[in-house]
Amino acid sequence: MNAGDCKQILRTWFVSGDIDRLLPEVTALRGVPQPEEFHPEGDAFIHTMLAVEAVGDGEDQRVFWAVLLHDIGKARTTFFSDGRWRAHGHAQASADSVPPVMDRLGLPELVVDVAWLVKNHQYHLSWQIREGEKLTRRQKRFTEHPLFPLLERVCAADEAGRGSSRNI
Repeated sequence: MNAGDCKQILRTWFVSGDIDRLLPEVTALRGVPQPEEFHPEGDAFIHTMLAVEAVGDGEDQRVFWAVLLHDIGKARTTFFSDGRWRAHGHAQASADSVPPVMDRLGLPELVVDVAWLVKNHQYHLSWQIREGEKLTRRQKRFTEHPLFPLLERVCAADEAGRGSSRNI
């Protein structure tokens, strides 16, 4: 199964109404606010759906599932502080929610990989590497992880999901 197959399954769940039963963690993102300077597209649900759209149809299904689930922790971690919306710890909260979701969907063999991708989907935000600088030993080791190429594609879809809002 590839990402295109997964997208079709997701569309079927929306049409049938099964989405709320199968993925309540995703539908709980409706109305979850995000800081406009980083997410002008709107709430966490709209962002997630735009990010899912950005996943290529031929992509590995682990990328699809990681993109779909990367922000599900925001429903539990989002709060307003110092004049803006924040979701500290959402990546870990999202990763912690991956096992029951994947088990519910009958995909337990993907749990470890998808949870790792979700947990690390913000790695690049903390690196702050300036042009011409080399990676630290720890950063280099991280980039050598076998899932790192998939993580880069998760991050690209996440980034593509930020922008102008559309009707989803």
